Amino acid sequence: MRYAHSLGSMSSSRMDKKLKGPLDFINIILEILEHILTWPDSEDESLVSMPFILIKLEKKHQRAYIVKSSQIVSFAFPFNVYNKIDSSTGLKHWHVHYKDLAVTTSVISECKGLYSDIVSNKNKTYQEISASQDLARNEVQNAIKLFEALMYLEPGYVRYDYDPQFVNGHKHPLNHLDMNYIPSHHYKLGLHGRLTLKIVEDLIDNDTDSWYIAKYKESKSEIKNRLRLVENPKKRKHKR
Repeated sequence: MRYAHSLGSMSSSRMDKKLKGPLDFINIILEILEHILTWPDSEDESLVSMPFILIKLEKKHQRAYIVKSSQIVSFAFPFNVYNKIDSSTGLKHWHVHYKDLAVTTSVISECKGLYSDIVSNKNKTYQEISASQDLARNEVQNAIKLFEALMYLEPGYVRYDYDPQFVNGHKHPLNHLDMNYIPSHHYKLGLHGRLTLKIVEDLIDNDTDSWYIAKYKESKSEIKNRLRLVENPKKRKHKR
């Protein structure tokens, strides 16, 4: 199944924050779950306006894609998403499950409260903070289960960027993939051109042919130009 929906200005701004650690990843997952539970319906993928989110749920491929004009972010999304018509009201309601755990708006709210407590109490351990919650409430117990599942989840994070603002030769190529999000574990793979969502999906999909990579080889003219700039720093400065 594939579900697409426009993020809108408010949701997009909340998801624009740069991921730097596991807590950032958990927070963005919670934002997406909340967005799914409150959207009226999935949109036609060919007509949805950017920025939008695509949830792709297949047996071997459960991922979320956040698609913008110059960026595509993807990561693991191990949830079951479906809609059901309420027999009493006739209205469509969206449901999310993580294994046998029903992810409701109440559970998400408790998860966000737990997230805020961790962020604001850096001198306390997670065990201390989770133990201080109201464990008599089912929503809190389910929130802790969900939060801990996300803590141990392998994110499988990859981000495609078209980045004319910070391009810097082969160190920061115009088109590149950012692998991982923790600064000390992060690295880039340069690309020869722009990627579409379809191409990014193909890259990640284990059922399609693998991609091959190689260190970029400069052409003779590129080498000549680089050496000329090194030998003539004044001319390089003038060109800038």
